[in-house]
Amino acid sequence: MEELERSRRFSSNTIIAYRSDIRSYLDFLTRRGLNAARVDFHDIRDFVFDLHRRGNSARSILRKLSSLRGLYRHLIRTGAVSVDPTSAIFAQREKRSLPEALPEEVIAGAIDEAPADSAVEIRDVAMMELLYGTGMRRAELSALNLDSLKDRFIHVIGKGDKERIVPLTGRAKEAVKAYLKVRSALAHATQQESALFLSTQGKRISTRQIARRVEKLLRRTSGNESLSPHKLRHSFATHLLDRGADLREIQELLGHTSPSTTQIYTHVGIARLVKIYNQAHPRAGKTQED
Repeated sequence: MEELERSRRFSSNTIIAYRSDIRSYLDFLTRRGLNAARVDFHDIRDFVFDLHRRGNSARSILRKLSSLRGLYRHLIRTGAVSVDPTSAIFAQREKRSLPEALPEEVIAGAIDEAPADSAVEIRDVAMMELLYGTGMRRAELSALNLDSLKDRFIHVIGKGDKERIVPLTGRAKEAVKAYLKVRSALAHATQQESALFLSTQGKRISTRQIARRVEKLLRRTSGNESLSPHKLRHSFATHLLDRGADLREIQELLGHTSPSTTQIYTHVGIARLVKIYNQAHPRAGKTQED
C-alpha cells in the first residue's frame, strides 16, 4: 500500500479500495488457516467462489482480483513468493451498461434557469458550465487551481496525474469570469487557498459537495432521481459525437488512455439512432413473425 502511495499514480479512493480488497482476502485466508505466501490456484479460486457466495458483483470480484494480482506482483518482486497463484484465474466480465446522456435541453435549462444571486449560486453555475463544457470528472474539477485557467483553455490533471489542456466554451469562460468576481466572498481573509472553487468555509470544494450541488440544479429541470456530475461527462461526449466530433478528439478531451474506453460512445450513438428510427419510421414496427 505504501508503494502505491509513493508512486502518486493512484487516487486516495483507489488506495482505500485496494486496502479493503487485500484486507478481505487476508480475512478469508485467516478463516481457512492459510498464509498469503503459501497459497495456490485452488485457494484463489475458493476465494472467488466465496465472493460469489457472499453476493459480490462481477465488477467487484474483478476489482478484487486485480488487487490480488498487484499484491502478488509485489511479493514476487520482493522475493516473498516465486509463483503468482492468480495467473490462472479468470472471472467473467460484467456486461458494461451504456452510459446515459441527459437531453441537451435539460442541461441548458438547468444552467440557464439556475438562480445566480449569491456567490454560492454563481459558483454552482460556473461548475456546471465547466463540467458540461469540458467533460471533466468531478475530482478533476475539485482539483482545479486558480492557475489552471489559461485564457481560452483550462489545464486539467486527470487519472494517473495525466495532464491535458481542454478548450473552454464561451459560456464556460463567462461563467468562470463571473464567479471569480465574487470568489472573495467565499475566501477567508486569513487563508491563502489556491483552489479555484471554494466551499462556504473558504476551503477547496470536495467532490461530495460538487455532486450535491450539481444534482440539485439538474433535478430542477429533469425530475430524474438518478443524477450525478458524471452524467454531464457522458452528455458532453454523446452530444459531441451526435454533432460530428471525431472519436479520437473526444478521447483526448475526456483524458481516456485507451481508445476502447471512448468507443462505448459509438454504441450510445448507434443505440439512440436505432431508437429514433423505430419511433419515426412508418414501417419500423414489429413484423408478423415477431
